[in-house]
Amino acid sequence: MRTLFAAFACLAFFCAAPARADDVHDALEAYALYQNDVSTLLESDIASAADVDAALARLQRHNTARVSRGWIAYGALTAAQSPAFAAGIERSVRESGRTPLLNQWRDNVYSVRRDTRGSDQAIQLILNAANADGARVEMVGARYDRYARTADSPRRSAAAPAANREPIRLSPDMRERLRVTPVSARPMSRIEDFGGRGFWDAMAGRDAPAPGERARREQAEYASVTDHMLTLAALVVADAADSERRRVSQLLNEPLTQNCMEMQRLQLRQCLSVSVDATERAYCLAQHGLNGPGQCFANVAR
Repeated sequence: MRTLFAAFACLAFFCAAPARADDVHDALEAYALYQNDVSTLLESDIASAADVDAALARLQRHNTARVSRGWIAYGALTAAQSPAFAAGIERSVRESGRTPLLNQWRDNVYSVRRDTRGSDQAIQLILNAANADGARVEMVGARYDRYARTADSPRRSAAAPAANREPIRLSPDMRERLRVTPVSARPMSRIEDFGGRGFWDAMAGRDAPAPGERARREQAEYASVTDHMLTLAALVVADAADSERRRVSQLLNEPLTQNCMEMQRLQLRQCLSVSVDATERAYCLAQHGLNGPGQCFANVAR
């Protein structure tokens, strides 16, 4: 009987283990779902009030806090693709010891940037991703802003559309493309790889030119966003994200990005509450549903 019980316990363990994704990749999915909707809106027709309202409903179904956490996860996993940074973390673990290093990362979010060789390369990958992701969201914003300024719409009272509450999911292929490990992608040389400036278009199957690439400089006032990503990336490279789950959660809840996204959602609601037709709703969508959030992602780079 004990043998049979042990066999069932072992089976339960192996069946249950894959069900829980690690917290970083789990957070990433919310941002991937958001960017997948951005890809859809880059292709959607904008010819009527119904098109505007469908776009609003599509974006309003995303939770801003979850998208913000996903953005931090994406930046961290992008930084972890830097060969120089990954080698620097491994060297620090060898030289300083795993436990003292983890204690240091718990106490000081700036220490990874300061003490890790290769952090400059990881920061550049973060800046490139921030610029590309912000730019593609603002490309959609420009489409709806153009509609707002050029379309004829009768001036009549109209309520803003309710958010679409239907569950949204990634396809198995999309989810597989998100399951990156350190230095498993090459965003510096392959723009369609994870963290590359064409990654989200490639994942959605869009054949579109990626935003141009040039060296970006970091916005000093948003350096703490980068530091959250770098520290999280260090935990991922050191294979400590699972044992440091409390710290991972703290890093994902980055306040500047969350406050920025929440402010844009609030301003979108206020704008929609006084809109009277589809062109005004399109303006609200462009300014606060797209351009504003795009800037929340791009704030770290200039």
